[in-house]
Amino acid sequence: MEKRLIPFVDPSIGVDEANAASEVIKSKNLVEGKNTRSFERKFSKMTNTKYAIATTNGTVALQLAMESSPLKPGEEVITTPFTFIATTNSILYTGNVPKFVDIDPNTWNLDINKVEEAITENTKAIMPVHIFGLAADMKAFSDLAEDHNLYLIEDAAQAHGARIDGQHVGGFGDVGTFSLYITKNLVSGEGGIITTNNEEIADKITSLKNHGRTLKGGYKHIRVGFNARMTDVVGAIADIQMDKIDDLLKKRSYIANSYRKVVDEIDQIDYQHIPKGMEHGNYIFAIDTRNHTIKPAEAVSRLRQLGILARPIYSTLSYQQESFKDLSNWRWSNYVEYPNYSNVVCPVSESIAINHFEIPIVPSLTNEEIESVKSALVEIFK
Repeated sequence: MEKRLIPFVDPSIGVDEANAASEVIKSKNLVEGKNTRSFERKFSKMTNTKYAIATTNGTVALQLAMESSPLKPGEEVITTPFTFIATTNSILYTGNVPKFVDIDPNTWNLDINKVEEAITENTKAIMPVHIFGLAADMKAFSDLAEDHNLYLIEDAAQAHGARIDGQHVGGFGDVGTFSLYITKNLVSGEGGIITTNNEEIADKITSLKNHGRTLKGGYKHIRVGFNARMTDVVGAIADIQMDKIDDLLKKRSYIANSYRKVVDEIDQIDYQHIPKGMEHGNYIFAIDTRNHTIKPAEAVSRLRQLGILARPIYSTLSYQQESFKDLSNWRWSNYVEYPNYSNVVCPVSESIAINHFEIPIVPSLTNEEIESVKSALVEIFK
């Protein structure tokens, strides 16, 4: 049997998820129902938050988090440029202004000191991203947000399993958002979930995602809302995944720790540093080539020759994207003045963007495949 190309995407789904989805279809109760409710309860328990609200995907989760905030159009939200575009798009959706701040050179998360320096009278929120599954310094961000009366949104799309001093992310800010996209640690194809400890925020999000209905049901609508409900087929898959998440995270942690030992022995390449008290979710394991002569394009090509799939992730920062070069056609541009994003410079983010790439860390990897990746890193870089 021919060996497979060692993948960086390989969803850990199988017969259990298929059976659960099939049962929903047989029941004909396809809309958000008992499976979704079960998933929400399990997720709330995992994150130790009072409320967990399922929705259609991680981007919509971010949008609902912004919609539920007290921010008014034109007000600033500080965030990182080293992230998936959904982070900044969610800020634009509500007519708010993304303000990009540089990242820490070791953790690759928002630099708390630079964030504090960037706060102005127009800054009303901070949206840290737990990049690649490593939690941002949420205790420091929580203190900072409280000192400046700022709304705090955790973009935890990539961070299932990320913890700070044993506490799972998602409950440190006013609201947290997660993705269940097919590449994530916990998958349902599409899907998202929002966490909070604030009853008022939870009620508002629950109403917003269901056409602005009252929580009592019926056809009474107290606000303009959306249709952002999760189908119960998706909820059933997510519910089964919750029963497997601990084992999936353990396998990812095993693979990541195995890689770290090898990288530690190779001069001039590195990885995300994990601060004391942090537990990495290990969504992505990225190699840092800032100090090496071999760069991502060459490394990815050589890995492919060795039967290993790899890729750069965020080689184009958010403010470098084509969509940010001209926001004059964006629907809020008649009401909101956006900065010239071509003038934004985040040197650490820009350096990491062009000097990182991911290697396979999916739970389906065999021991032989893990050893092949490790040997390839040594062959290429050492």
